[in-house]
Amino acid sequence: MKTITELLEDADPLWDEPPVSSQRRDASRQAVLAAAFAAVPAAGPRFSFARLATVSVVVIGILLLGSRLLPPMGFETHADVRFEVRLAETTPSPGLREARIAGTERVIYLHDEIVVSNGDIDRAEMLPGRDGLQFVVGVHFTPEGARKMGAATQNHINRPVAILVDGEVVMAPTVRSAIGVSAEINGNYTREQAVRIVNGLN
Repeated sequence: MKTITELLEDADPLWDEPPVSSQRRDASRQAVLAAAFAAVPAAGPRFSFARLATVSVVVIGILLLGSRLLPPMGFETHADVRFEVRLAETTPSPGLREARIAGTERVIYLHDEIVVSNGDIDRAEMLPGRDGLQFVVGVHFTPEGARKMGAATQNHINRPVAILVDGEVVMAPTVRSAIGVSAEINGNYTREQAVRIVNGLN
């Protein structure tokens, strides 16, 4: 009975072939490599520099044009916040609009005229509240905004002034003296809410 080695030798079709010299083996290897390299096309730049520059300019132009013509698609870093200050009253009167102060049952009556709005804000900042857990928003007015606030509030002493954020009355403090260059919006905001408002105002 034949061993496995003998069976494999019998099954090898090249077993009886004469041995190949090392020179012949090297020559065959060189021929195979030469044929393989001949089949590969010569390497070269697929695009010239001028063509690449032209494509880049066209892509940039499309992106710039698209950013001007297309509506925003959610890439903004923050949402704009609508800010208004209006004089208010504690009792109804013709021409006044009823409004409830957010988070309370208190009702005030708003004048139609907007005293200051977003365009009158120089900058806004987040400030810590009294308890350290909630935050207020400090608003600094432009010179024109400060002038309008002072003129409107100097004749409104002991009456409320309403501060609206996104159309909602967030507070309505009673004016004790004319308001000047800054004001604080105390809406008992969380840090995230205060940051959103500050970013929207700046």
